[in-house]
Amino acid sequence: MESKAAASPLESFLSAAEPANGNGVPAFTPVLAGRLNIFQLLPAVRLLKAGTLLLEQGCAASSVYLVRQGTVKLEHLTTSGREITLGLRSEGWYAGSTSVLMGIRTIYSVRALTDCVVARIHASQFSRLLQASSEMMSHLLEVLCLELASQISLQIEMTGCCAEQRLDHFMTERERVHPFGVTMDPLPILKQMELAQLLSITPEHLSRLMQKRKQSRCRRVA
Repeated sequence: MESKAAASPLESFLSAAEPANGNGVPAFTPVLAGRLNIFQLLPAVRLLKAGTLLLEQGCAASSVYLVRQGTVKLEHLTTSGREITLGLRSEGWYAGSTSVLMGIRTIYSVRALTDCVVARIHASQFSRLLQASSEMMSHLLEVLCLELASQISLQIEMTGCCAEQRLDHFMTERERVHPFGVTMDPLPILKQMELAQLLSITPEHLSRLMQKRKQSRCRRVA
C-alpha cells in the first residue's frame, strides 16, 4: 500500500481556508505551529516579560522573533487614537518576518501578552538562515499559509457576523479539535477589555452578552 504524501503548505492552506464557523483555521484562537526542535541554527532563546514590545507600528523590523513559548498580541493604533487588536499569535510564529523579507514598515505593533521565550534573529541573518535550512523555509511557508487563512476567517467574522455570533464562535474555537493542528485557549490569559478588543465589541456589550450566556447555561442546567 502506498503511503500518502504529506500535504504541501499550499494544500494545507487551501483545505484550511473555510468559513470561520466551519472546520477551517480559527479566526480568534492562535494555532500552535510547532516542530521547533528541527532547527539547529537558531540563536539562543531569551525570556521576554509580559508587556514587552517586540515590534513597533510604523517601524521597519530590525529582527525577527520566533516565538518558542507564550502568546503575543498584534495591536494597531488608528489615526483617531483607537487601539485595535488584530489577533493573537503563539508558538511557532515569526514576528517581523514580513517586514524583514519585504523591506517594509510594520503596520502593527507586537506585544508580549504573557511571558514569552523567543529566538531573536537579526534581519541581516534571517534570509541566510532560510537559505541554509529547508526545514525552516518549509516551516515559515506553513506559518504564512496559516496566517493568511486565519486573516480570511477573521475577515468573514468581522464583516458577516454580529457581536453575539463572534462571541459564540470564539467560545466554539476554544473547544473544537482542529484537524490541521493544535490551538491554545486564550480566554484564561485575556482581560475583559482585551477580549472585547479581539472580538471588536465594546466592553459594555461584551458584559451583557456574557451575562446572557451565563443565564442560558443556568436555564439548561435547571
